[in-house]
Amino acid sequence: MIKITKYLKINILTVALFIFCFFTGYWKTLMVTYSVMICHETAHMIAAAAIGLRVSSMTFYPFGVNLTLKNKMVYSLSDEIILYLSGPMFNVFTALASMTVYRYFPYEMLKFFYMCNIVLFIMNMLPALPLDGGIIVKKCLMYRFGCRTAKRIMNVISAVIAAAVAALGIYAIYMTKMNFSIFLFALLMIGNMFTQNEKYNVDFVRELMFHDKKKKNNVKHIIANISRDYRDIANDFNMHSYSVIYLTDNEGEIVRIMTESQVMKELTNSNITV
Repeated sequence: MIKITKYLKINILTVALFIFCFFTGYWKTLMVTYSVMICHETAHMIAAAAIGLRVSSMTFYPFGVNLTLKNKMVYSLSDEIILYLSGPMFNVFTALASMTVYRYFPYEMLKFFYMCNIVLFIMNMLPALPLDGGIIVKKCLMYRFGCRTAKRIMNVISAVIAAAVAALGIYAIYMTKMNFSIFLFALLMIGNMFTQNEKYNVDFVRELMFHDKKKKNNVKHIIANISRDYRDIANDFNMHSYSVIYLTDNEGEIVRIMTESQVMKELTNSNITV
């Protein structure tokens, strides 16, 4: 990873991609594609700032641009919908704006810019993880059924949609003899389902922190080795009791006592990606 500024990073493979496109004559197409993705992530960044979140960095990968936020809990469903819907809706706005300009200045790149925005909007609004549409659906389900049930439901929905997109991709390859883009998109969706490894589930952490059931009346005692990861410790928490954690050394001696809230605080001292 190459650090350009404090807030801007670029993957080494992205540099190689730009060099390849420059020498093969596809650099204009690549620049338009990345400009669309930058617009998308910038909209997320503006929405994040509006609801009180802070930006950690923006990273350019070969197949996309990722915005990382300094983690802070979002307390309302409406704020979360604003955060994740802002990117796709900004793509719609820029698409309409580009077509308006195209009427007076009919440059092909403007037309391509319009198409890229529309495609990115449609892709991101699919109700499957890790897309914006899927995250919005997950958040809504989480507020109704809880985070773990929502995750199970979304895993099933995402698998079905990924399989459908993969089938569409295979059909597109058969019909066009060369267009692998839809199939590759499906592979990225499927790959994310099996490879995403969050340091912690921010939704579950928030649910534990703000669950309103007077759980402190029932105390659960957890004994864990001091080297144990906080994420593993949090997996032992539940909605019906408040946990007190006794951290021990390798000889079984208690070296630190922590509350559930302290563990939650340690977990939230990290970054999340939008």
